[in-house]
Order: sequence, then structure tokens, then C-alpha cells
Amino acid sequence: MQKKHLPAIVILILTSGLLGYFAFFNEFSEGGADNIWHYYFSKYAPMYPEFFLHHWGKPFFILLSTSFAQFGFYGLQIFNILVGLSAAIITYKFCEALEIKFKWYSIVLLLFTPLYFIIIQSGMTEPLMSLVLVSSMYLLYKEKYLAGAILMSFSIYTRTEGSFLTLYVLFYLLWIGKWKYIPLLGVGFLAYSLIGKFTGHDFLWFFTENPYKLESPYGHGNWLDIVSKYKFIWGTPQTILLVISLAVLLVNCFSTIASIDRKKLNTEYKILLLVVGPGVLFFLFHIVAWRFGMFGSLGLERVMASVSPFFVILCCYGINKMIVLRLPAKFSLPLIGIILFFVVRSTFEVYHFPLKASYDAKVEFEAAKWFKKNYTQDCVVYYAHPGIIFYTDRNPFDKKLNIEQFDLNVDNITDKSLPTYIFWDSQFSESSCRLKLNDLLNSPKVKLIHPLFEDSGFKMYVFELVR
Repeated sequence: MQKKHLPAIVILILTSGLLGYFAFFNEFSEGGADNIWHYYFSKYAPMYPEFFLHHWGKPFFILLSTSFAQFGFYGLQIFNILVGLSAAIITYKFCEALEIKFKWYSIVLLLFTPLYFIIIQSGMTEPLMSLVLVSSMYLLYKEKYLAGAILMSFSIYTRTEGSFLTLYVLFYLLWIGKWKYIPLLGVGFLAYSLIGKFTGHDFLWFFTENPYKLESPYGHGNWLDIVSKYKFIWGTPQTILLVISLAVLLVNCFSTIASIDRKKLNTEYKILLLVVGPGVLFFLFHIVAWRFGMFGSLGLERVMASVSPFFVILCCYGINKMIVLRLPAKFSLPLIGIILFFVVRSTFEVYHFPLKASYDAKVEFEAAKWFKKNYTQDCVVYYAHPGIIFYTDRNPFDKKLNIEQFDLNVDNITDKSLPTYIFWDSQFSESSCRLKLNDLLNSPKVKLIHPLFEDSGFKMYVFELVR
């Protein structure tokens, strides 16, 4: 082991222990219902092999995480923690390639970015996307175009945003004259398309089974909705550092624009195109998608974790240019320490660990605990929010016993051989499943067995089918 890497190794070991501790004792994790469904697709993929090509579940994520998910949700959390640590290592290597001194602080900046710290304790796909993206761009920076292009080709099966980012890489390779590597950007698509073709899907199933329609069913928002959540995405200290670092980079790029050689880019232009470019493009895509109500966007800030490593690399570039190269170590190291102190503190100001359940997580947990204590589990459950299935340890893909409420009409339920329960929730039952609460309250076919579970505006009513 080289001595110069010792600080990085110590930071990784200590942070991994902290993340594992919080993940175990958290009462919920970031992602809500999506978080639970990603766990289900990974856990049950060996039982239902078609899930390995599940578009919404993300095939590449399912493939890599399924073995961890067999150990329960905590197993999936460990997978994402390992993925996040791996992304931190690649970010560290990227900074090393950029000749950034004291590059170990990049690990702290990434892992303690508020959003990234919480998302790698979840079962979501963003951590793996961040690893795929930063690894691909690192390989391209190192001029390992073959490996970089092939890895990038699988990003579309990690998160759907990979489709336009792959197109971005295509134009990058074309611009720098490495056009012969462009076909390799289709390796992942070709592999999964052929597998799909021979397992009952269309060859173009990535397009024909895309669950994200042009017009989103979730409405739209304002231009600055995502930007206004900067405290949760980056934290105030890192946001300030990010803006200053971007300004420094742009000034340096403009100062050398006259001598730019697209086939032999200098460091600043490589950072601009391989770090800032994909990060900003990803950011702008979600701003536009939410503003105009497109592609199933909910205006969620958590998606930005996918490009967190890029913003950290930019910050490290700025620190290196503004502090490290201008001041001796006896001054620059204390300044870096102060920056890291405020970055880490901002994370624990925004989120309080271990996380305490509230809203839907708290209600679902309490309802499941009550239900398991008072009623037989040999029954049929109709649900909208998957949390009730998650906390009662039921298999959501056993459609005989666990049924989603889509267009449910209690008058049409004829099989009464088993006790049947309906969990109506205020988040999904009416908006997604079109099941109105008043229809249940006024129906003689069901009876209300628990009047209300409620927290922070999230409500749940439990009904039993009259037999």
C-alpha cells in the first residue's frame, strides 16, 4: 500500500462504518415507495427472471444488486453503500489524474454531500448511476475510449437519463476525432435487446416498454423548484464552493480558447466537457422536464445524486486552483479542514441520523404492526402504497394474495374464501389507482376496521370485505 493513499483509506473505512450503522438503525430510507419497489424487483428477480429485463426496475441495477437483496433490505443498502464508496474511489482517482494535491478530501466532499450521504443508505438506483457515469468519464479522460464507451452503453439500463448522456458522449467522441469508438456505445443496448428478443420481448423493448411518457401524469412545477432545494442537494457550503469553482474553470477555459485543439484538449477543457458538461446537462434536463411536466418527472431533488461526483470534482478543481496552488501546506490544509467541517456539518443540519420515520413511512409501519398483531396473514390484501406489503413481509408479486388497487370496484370481488382487506392511502389510492375513499366509506360491501392512521398529512384507512 502506497503511503500517499493512507488518508483516503482511513476516511473510506471510517465513513463505511458510519454509513452501515446509520443504515441499520434508520427507521426509513430515502425514496419512499420507489425505494421499496426497487428492493422488490432485486429481491424477487431469481424467482421471477423476467424482472432482469424490467424497464422501470432498471435491468443493470437489478443484475448487480439481486444477490445482496436476498439478505433483505439491509443487504440492498449495503450494496448501495459499497457502490457509493466505489464512486468515491473513482472520484479520488479522477482528482489524482487531474493532479489535484491532497485529493483525499474529494472522498469527504462526495460521501458527505447531504443528498449523496442519505441516498447511498437507500435502495435507489442513483448511487449505481453515479458510479457508472463517473467511471465512464474517468476512462474517457484517461483516453481509455474502448472501456469508457462500453461502460457508458449500460447507463441506459441503470437510469433512463443514460440515453441522452450516451448521446452526449457520442458527440464528444465525434468532436475529438475518436469516431471509431462510437459503435461501442451501442454494446449495452445490443446485448439487452438480443436477450429481450429471445425472452419474449421486442428487439426494441427499451423504447416500446418505456414507462415514462412524454406527458407526465404528475403535473409540472416552476423553473427554480429543484434549484431551491440546494441545501438538500449540496448543502450551502458546497453550493458556494461549486459556483466559485465553476467561475474559475470558465475563466481558465476562456483564457485559452484561442489555442484550443479539439483533438488534444487541455485539462480545463476536459473538465468542462467530461465533468461539468454531463453534470449540468443532467441538471437542466430535470429542470425542464419538471417545468413542462414531461417524462414522469416529479421534480424530485434526489435524482441529482446521479451526478454528485461531477460536482465534487469541480469543487476539488476550484479548491486546488484557489487555495492549494497559491498557499503553502501549513495554510492550505487548515483551510481545507475548515471547508470540510462546514460541509459535513451541513449534512447533519439538513438530516438527523439515525432517521426517524414520518409521513408515509411512519403510517405504513404502524399500520403493518397493528395488522400483523390483530389479523391473520393468510388473507388477501388490496393496496396502493407498497409500504404495507413491505412492513408485513408479504410477496407483492403473489397476485392472488397481494393485489394493487388499480380501478378496484368492491362490488366485483366475488372470491370471499379468504379474509380480504383494503388499505386505502391518501398518496396513491385515489390519484394513481382511482379508488375514492367515499366509495369505500359508503359501500355496504366493506366495513371500516381502523378509522385512521395519520402523520404529517398522510392518511390510511383499513377496510375489511364483508363475507
